[in-house]
Amino acid sequence: MDLRDAAQQLYAVLPREFTAQRTALARQAKESGDKDLAKEIGSLPKPAAGAWAINMLAVHQPEVIDGVVRFGASLRTAQEEGDAEALRELGQQRQGQLTSAVHAAKDLASGLGAPLSAAGAADVEQTLRAAMADAGAAAAVTTGRLVRALSGSGFESVDLTDAVAATTPDEMSAAGEPPKVKLPAEPRAARQSKKKQEPQPKEKAPAETPTSLAERRAQKRQAALEEAREEFEAADQEAREAEDAASTAWNVVKEVAGRRSDVEAEISEVKKRLASLEAELIGITRDAEAAESQKKLAVRAATQARRAADQARRRVERLA
Repeated sequence: MDLRDAAQQLYAVLPREFTAQRTALARQAKESGDKDLAKEIGSLPKPAAGAWAINMLAVHQPEVIDGVVRFGASLRTAQEEGDAEALRELGQQRQGQLTSAVHAAKDLASGLGAPLSAAGAADVEQTLRAAMADAGAAAAVTTGRLVRALSGSGFESVDLTDAVAATTPDEMSAAGEPPKVKLPAEPRAARQSKKKQEPQPKEKAPAETPTSLAERRAQKRQAALEEAREEFEAADQEAREAEDAASTAWNVVKEVAGRRSDVEAEISEVKKRLASLEAELIGITRDAEAAESQKKLAVRAATQARRAADQARRRVERLA
């Protein structure tokens, strides 16, 4: 077992199992007599949530990572060749590719018992976006040993410092380099045909015309590329703003739903209190009716007693 093998095992476990697995691998190396390896294993950092989710895709669903990498290669090829139409089409498809891959990562994480938070899912999308834009980042996400999220705009190399555990120079040699893209068969054949048709250097005057034409074509191609890039950046910015708006709307929905739940709970409590008060009112009404009956009986008895007393008084007066 070397450091890379140990890291490959370590970064394939669940976050809650990471520390115990790292300790076990370090102990195994130490018992094998390799103290230096044990020390290196013990210093391997725990991956961030987003990086762990991408590692899980690389281990359990490599076709998702492969799809992102291939799409990114096509996007970079279109940029390098100045294919404005392909760049525009791929730019429109990019967010859909990213959303699909992020959903796959979230579903896989949930299935493994470690659901991603909103921040973790955002790191996954940011990292996969960088992998589409940069060949080095693409190589990093396929290792299954990613430690942190990556970030890149597509116009500068992605910083891969301490981004992948137990890397080797050969494994990450492509980091930050543009992809080596072979020209399609037809364009290459056409270019070779043009070369054969070019006049010899001795004929200076005829040679000037194709050179000027090539320059004009190159300028036109560059202008188309710049236009496509601008459209791509505008569409990407619009997509980001739409995503932010959707996120804000979702937060508002959750907030309103929470308030609605609170009000419904309060209404339920008020209804219970109202039912209790209504029951109490019924009892009081019955008590009032009984008291009224008792009052009438008492008044009648008092009237009769008063009449009897008056009669007795008059008899006393007559006898006196």
